[in-house]
Amino acid sequence: MGNIGGPEILVIFIVALIVLGPNKLPGAARQLGKAMTELRRVSSGFQREMKDAMEDPLAEEKAREAGRKEVAKSQQPESHPLAGRPPLGAAVVPATDTDTDTDTEPTDT
Repeated sequence: MGNIGGPEILVIFIVALIVLGPNKLPGAARQLGKAMTELRRVSSGFQREMKDAMEDPLAEEKAREAGRKEVAKSQQPESHPLAGRPPLGAAVVPATDTDTDTDTEPTDT
């Protein structure tokens, strides 16, 4: 249903010519064309609104989630002033410079 081929269009045209007559047929065809254009315009607008209605909740949810992540990042301290220090009561061992001994050269044995 809905498949209109060449023979069907020819039958419709002949019936319209008989019913309307040769004088009124061009005006009727013009009105039919305008009605089809308006129907397509309304149909595409309806489809666009339905598509937007289906996409908006997803976009809003993603935006809310991104906003939550930004707020969480801004509430976390960037670095604590005592972050690199050892805990209280821990033994502090001075750092020695044994890894950078450049005075000795490797020997071949």
